Amino acid sequence: MKLRFNKVVRVSIADELKKASTYGGIGLGLLGYSMKAPAVLLAAFLWWITCQAIANLLLAMEDDEG
Repeated sequence: MKLRFNKVVRVSIADELKKASTYGGIGLGLLGYSMKAPAVLLAAFLWWITCQAIANLLLAMEDDEG
């Protein structure tokens, strides 16, 4: 099954993913800092990297012509 999104939808999803990565990273980072838990800080970093990577992949997609 292929999901096809037009450019406007991909840009919108990418923007929301970037917001989610920022707020989620800040929230997890503060939680990890307050608990003095390096594992939670690592999870915050991984959350941010994953969301940013997916958002950039969505932006890099090209529409099929034809």
